[in-house]
Amino acid sequence: MKTRVVLVLLLPLLGSCALWPLEEADCKPANWRERGYADGFAGHPQQYLRLAQECPRFGVEVPEAEYFKGWNAGHDEWDRLIGSMDRRR
Repeated sequence: MKTRVVLVLLLPLLGSCALWPLEEADCKPANWRERGYADGFAGHPQQYLRLAQECPRFGVEVPEAEYFKGWNAGHDEWDRLIGSMDRRR
């Protein structure tokens, strides 16, 4: 029962992240591979579509291949860390 209550309270908060528009600083990282890695390593879902839709208004084009190389590497690392924590229990 507690799990359901927590999920009901957390889901709107997690989904609301996409409600706020990106700012120009979000669209101008020095390295898109590093941005993708940071998103993946933090356990975030891929943000490429959101970035690709919102960044052109700041004159920034997001290189898909670079972002996904970084995201895949970061997510793989995150997955290994989470998996090792699960095995410790």
